[in-house]
Amino acid sequence: MTKEQLINFCLEMPDSSVDYPYGPDVEVIRNKAGKSFALIGICQAEPMKRSCGTDAPIKDGDVFITLKCPPELIFIFRDQYKSVLPGYYSNKNHWNTIILGKDLPIEELKKMILLSFDLVTPQKKK
Repeated sequence: MTKEQLINFCLEMPDSSVDYPYGPDVEVIRNKAGKSFALIGICQAEPMKRSCGTDAPIKDGDVFITLKCPPELIFIFRDQYKSVLPGYYSNKNHWNTIILGKDLPIEELKKMILLSFDLVTPQKKK
């Protein structure tokens, strides 16, 4: 999945939009209420390794996405996939950063995006 495909998939979430509060290189995808559920960018390996506290196989130029995750699942994903890291410049108890093109299957990534969207989007009361 390319960076553009990833952005387009995130923008398929109802009433989602993209903005650039951190500059032109990081897309922040938000819900209708303005809550971010995905941050997408290009890796700079050394700063990312320092922030995430890991020696994961990150290369300059890799695409990453940072997603919200329920605390009860956050370490399960990190233990299961080497490409799932503690949130890059995010609360590491609530956010994971995923390096694309490694060991996480695309369908699993899509489920994680939907989960992140659901976590920040209030559900309508019945």
